Amino acid sequence: MVCHRAEEAIVRHSALILVLAAVLAVAPDAPAGGISDETCPNVAGEYTNTCPPGTVGVPYSIRFTEREGSGCGPGRQTFHFDSGELPPGLTLAPDGNLSGTSFQPGSFKFYVEMREPEDDPAHCAGKRTQKEFTLKVRLRPWITSTPAVTPQSEVDVPFRMRLRARGGSGVFTWTLAAGQLPPGFRIGVDGSIAGIPRTPGTYRFAARVRDTEARSLIWRTKVSVAPRLRIRTHGLPTGQIGRRYRADVTAIGGVTPTVWTLRRGRLPPGIRLVSALGRLTGTPKGAGGSHVVALEVRDGLKVKYIKSFRIVVLGHPSPGPSRG
Repeated sequence: MVCHRAEEAIVRHSALILVLAAVLAVAPDAPAGGISDETCPNVAGEYTNTCPPGTVGVPYSIRFTEREGSGCGPGRQTFHFDSGELPPGLTLAPDGNLSGTSFQPGSFKFYVEMREPEDDPAHCAGKRTQKEFTLKVRLRPWITSTPAVTPQSEVDVPFRMRLRARGGSGVFTWTLAAGQLPPGFRIGVDGSIAGIPRTPGTYRFAARVRDTEARSLIWRTKVSVAPRLRIRTHGLPTGQIGRRYRADVTAIGGVTPTVWTLRRGRLPPGIRLVSALGRLTGTPKGAGGSHVVALEVRDGLKVKYIKSFRIVVLGHPSPGPSRG
């Protein structure tokens, strides 16, 4: 009787084992061990995990981790470079930290191996898992401007220059980072700085460019806005035949250099215009008289200003009374 009951217990125990085996056979697989995709996602359509990009000369750091549900528990695995090519300047530590400062641009593919402990067979199987990664290192962005030197500006004269970002990636967006643009100016998202200035002065500002990967760079400059060019001289002195004559016509505002020309009329015989100085000089000759002329000054931005003057030249001085 006892033997019969023992046999029945064995049969029931065996049946339970078979049922458990059948349940395990149809149950979903437990999460497989391996390196997590969280740090470097597996982008659809690619055959490699893509890590966040780096920049030449900029410190870089990411950390590989085990996939959630790996058998040994978090922090017990170690990570090792397996094959391929790491970006020069970066090293992989056993704790999974990939860090350093890369000095070479390019696209680098490499395999990382995750190792489970081998001295804890009750919890870890001592597996080794490899996964391929891609890491792109780009050149540090830099800025060029056209023209290369910030140009001078003048009230009511259209101004334009263009900033361009090199290196980096994707689409670049420009914004005003600090300071003040001259009233009438604006900075476009394409890097253009343009407008018609309204107020003279010196304006310092900084423009920031940001690429698709959120890398940014600052460009600083100052723009000097000159007052509008005009001639300040109101009238010219009287000349006399046979006597040295000199008169300086002055302009204010505008940007250098300035050039003077005789726009209308004729100067008195013997007098000439020094175009670089706006100076009338010489010795009048011939008969005296009144001469109306129009002088033009033009500055470095090709702004012109014209003003008319009357030059009176007296004849020869009458001889004084004779003495007996």
